[in-house]
Amino acid sequence: MARIRKKKKHITLMFVPHDEGQVFSLRIPTWMLFLAGAFGLISIGMSAFIMTRHFDYDLTRRANIKLTEKNSFFVQELASTHEAFQRVAKIEDELRAMLKMKNKKKLIQFSGEGGPSLADQANLMNTLNNRAALTPKEFAKSLTYLKKDARERMENYQELKKYIATQRSLIASKPTAWPLRGWITSRFGFRNSPFFEGITKHYGIDIANEAGTSIKAPADGVVTYTGWEGGYGKLIVIDHGYGFSTRYGHLQRTLVNTGQRVRRGQVMGFVGSTGRSTAPHLHYEIRVNGVPVDPFKYLKK
Repeated sequence: MARIRKKKKHITLMFVPHDEGQVFSLRIPTWMLFLAGAFGLISIGMSAFIMTRHFDYDLTRRANIKLTEKNSFFVQELASTHEAFQRVAKIEDELRAMLKMKNKKKLIQFSGEGGPSLADQANLMNTLNNRAALTPKEFAKSLTYLKKDARERMENYQELKKYIATQRSLIASKPTAWPLRGWITSRFGFRNSPFFEGITKHYGIDIANEAGTSIKAPADGVVTYTGWEGGYGKLIVIDHGYGFSTRYGHLQRTLVNTGQRVRRGQVMGFVGSTGRSTAPHLHYEIRVNGVPVDPFKYLKK
């Protein structure tokens, strides 16, 4: 039995010149054409892959440069912020120390003290100083520390603000100003009664001046009484808060009403001689928690 041979497929390429000349033909096996095409596709793919990798590398390199610059910037900002917190802490401690001083002499002699302890901050400063980059873990740790420090500083600030507001209110409420200027005709304590009653206790001081002289509030407060009261004559009573209250007796006329808020230096009435009085003057009392005290303990000299 005879064997049948398969004919191999070929492709013939013919080259025909424009001018007269010999025609050339090239006979190429089909498998060789497929091989050349596959090689071409592989070459194109490899070239595209190499170009893409080069492009990605260039983008990555540029991104790394930007990240390095940003990291360096953040390191400087962290160091700068940390130094700012240190300065704020020092000012805070100095302010606390100054608020605790009892007199002007100590305040003048004060040269500054306190400041934050560096023990808890040593690790952070070692991390920030002379560093070009921070790892994400180091950055997060530093940022957490600064947030915590900022929160504590804010709490301390609110505490100091509240303390200062209280002190300002206390100073404004303490009756240290004179209600009027004049002559001290009778002091606080025991005295010979001007009404020939022997030795009696005087619960304030008497300040003499012409009738109609203005009487001013020595501190902020609220009027709790205004009207006639026995030997006081026309009387004003002011509650200053913090246990302080003041009384103004023998007035000629009053300008305030019960429940009215008054400010230091506000005119409340005028000197008179009402009630048990021998001449125009102001009977002035200071009481602490309801107990009469010598006004000279509080009045400015």
